[in-house]
Amino acid sequence: MFLKIFSECLRLLRYIKNHLTIVRRFFNKLKMNQNFMTDKNLIRKICDYADLKDDEIVLEIGAGTGNLTAELSERCRNVIAIERDERLVNFLIKRFKDDSKVNIIKGDAVRISFPKFDKIVANLPYSISRKITEKFLTHKFSTAILVEQKEFAEKLMAKPKTANYRAISVIVQASSDVKILDYIDRKAFFPVPDVDSVIVKVVQKFPAEENFIKFVKGMFNRRNKILGNFGKRIYELTPDEIFELWKTSKNLLY
Repeated sequence: MFLKIFSECLRLLRYIKNHLTIVRRFFNKLKMNQNFMTDKNLIRKICDYADLKDDEIVLEIGAGTGNLTAELSERCRNVIAIERDERLVNFLIKRFKDDSKVNIIKGDAVRISFPKFDKIVANLPYSISRKITEKFLTHKFSTAILVEQKEFAEKLMAKPKTANYRAISVIVQASSDVKILDYIDRKAFFPVPDVDSVIVKVVQKFPAEENFIKFVKGMFNRRNKILGNFGKRIYELTPDEIFELWKTSKNLLY
């Protein structure tokens, strides 16, 4: 009897091992620099932070396997789920074939046009965080709840005269209020990432104009330059000061 039970246990362990190997191979083949959320409590917490309403349209960038998508669908009017990997898109189409509230878009979120949306809730692919952030800030929305790499989130919130203070710091802080809501256990993802992650909240004050983004990035290419009117180097100016400087230069052109 004991040998029979032991044999069944070994068979079950071999099955689990083989199954996990297949899953790992699938994700390794994707090579998307993307880590997928598997913790249901984390997913619910993110959606709670978003405070979604029944009539709101949510934009999700990097839908992956659809774990966050499914929870979002239960809480809002529509989910626009963007995913660029064809294999994941096919998986998402099958998973949500009976859910009319989920609209799956295949494409590179950096390049495609965004439809109208009210909020953003996303586990952003870390490799494109800056480009995606610059892009969605030009659109009108109320709130974004984002899973970000901790290092990038610290740049979003960085203050003048600090090493992390960059163009993206100014662009975000001039047009929005941003803060870190929570820190995430690495084990909440698969594959387990090599970096720390956080939940970030962005509340938009107004959409950032593309010309403003170009202006700020151009200034930070010369971040050590001293501006005579201020008597400060560029990296010492606050986001509001840089925004006012842009408005002044903009008015002089017209």
